[in-house]
Amino acid sequence: MRKEKFLSIKLRGGQRFVRLLGDSTKLKGLCSGLVALQPGDSIGEHKTENKEEVLVIIKGNATVYYSKDKSIKAGPNTFIYIPPETVHNVKNSGSKILRYVYITSKIN
Repeated sequence: MRKEKFLSIKLRGGQRFVRLLGDSTKLKGLCSGLVALQPGDSIGEHKTENKEEVLVIIKGNATVYYSKDKSIKAGPNTFIYIPPETVHNVKNSGSKILRYVYITSKIN
């Protein structure tokens, strides 16, 4: 039986991006990070490619743009699933800092 290590990371404020998982060679495709965006800022349009992605909004208000002309508005404690091969962008649509965690996982 293989023994896996547990991981705990203390999240600190003030950083725009903190990678939580993904640098370890022992992971099998899971990646995660904490993002902090100022009002009006966006992460930039990008594609999930061969990954599924989940966003968990912790603080603030976001608009998630996808499929060229569609969007979802999300506030704190919102879970958003983004399918593979989806072009999307996350924008802080509120007046305070937006904090969210993203989690991606490669698909076969």
